[in-house]
Amino acid sequence: MVSTLLTLGLALGAPSAVAAAAPTAPVARADYDVPLGHFYSQGASISPGQPLVGFTISDDGGIPMWSEFKRLGGADVLGYPISGRFVYAGRVTQLTQKSGLVWRPHDQEARLLDIFRILHDGGKDGWLQLKGIPAVASWPNEAGKTWAQVSQQRYLLLNVNPAVKSAYFGVSDPVNMYGLPTSNWLDTPLAHVLRFDNVVIQQWKTAVPWAPAGQVQLANGGELLKESGILGGVPFNPEPAPSVTGTPAGTAVISYYADVFQGRPTSSGDIFSQSKLSAASNAFPLGTHLRLSTLDGQHSVDVVNDDHPPAWNHRIDLSKAAFQTLYPLSSGVGTVKVERLP
Repeated sequence: MVSTLLTLGLALGAPSAVAAAAPTAPVARADYDVPLGHFYSQGASISPGQPLVGFTISDDGGIPMWSEFKRLGGADVLGYPISGRFVYAGRVTQLTQKSGLVWRPHDQEARLLDIFRILHDGGKDGWLQLKGIPAVASWPNEAGKTWAQVSQQRYLLLNVNPAVKSAYFGVSDPVNMYGLPTSNWLDTPLAHVLRFDNVVIQQWKTAVPWAPAGQVQLANGGELLKESGILGGVPFNPEPAPSVTGTPAGTAVISYYADVFQGRPTSSGDIFSQSKLSAASNAFPLGTHLRLSTLDGQHSVDVVNDDHPPAWNHRIDLSKAAFQTLYPLSSGVGTVKVERLP
């Protein structure tokens, strides 16, 4: 699984990628918890005196976008949500100011949308240059080379800027998260800028209202994709602010162990087996007995919490035997009611 992204910072409400605007005054009750997720108004255009609108990012429908958004750095790294969920290239997607989350069922995680490849394929490179984004470079000497050779050659670009290099390699799987560099460096009066398949990374040369000199940030790729018109307007229609009901007590997102853990010791010392009715959760002490039920009450299973997953994992991981009592294995994740048993 991909580790939490290095905290790169946040440029709020930027009209373009590099020449970002200063944050606007906060709106009363701008964001708050909702069932299975969080509502944000900061990524929507709000007229004075008009009802509050925005976008919800949630774990609804068994797709844990809210959990993945937090795992990948939340608003501090990715910016605020600027769309609802939609399907792009067959996958559930949601855009934020700086990027986009794409749910990958096979990997059981979200990755960043390849925004700048989409913009390139959509013929937007000239438009992006006007926004301070470097053009895609030509790489004639890559013909006939292996992927490993190509990647090592492009990585040499990162040696020019140690801070950006550190940010790029500060994630466990930078190629899948960011893509490879696709441009040469662009030096503007304000920043050093390098383009990748999925993101643009910039380091500020001088202090700006939203960042100190030297800070490394992701440019506002999600905002640029929205502004380009490639996706149309439907995903970007904000929703009315939902009622403040809070997250339902006793619910959780579940997934299941990969087969590679079969036969390995758990945190409790027991040997893990896919055939046992066991769970892994950081929310309960080891040895806790839990009853998990589908939200419709049609299916339930009693499990023992005998393992603690990595700290960033906010789900309850189950053995396959326990999970398929509640949902088909093909669904990958699900949402359940959680009851602690005596």
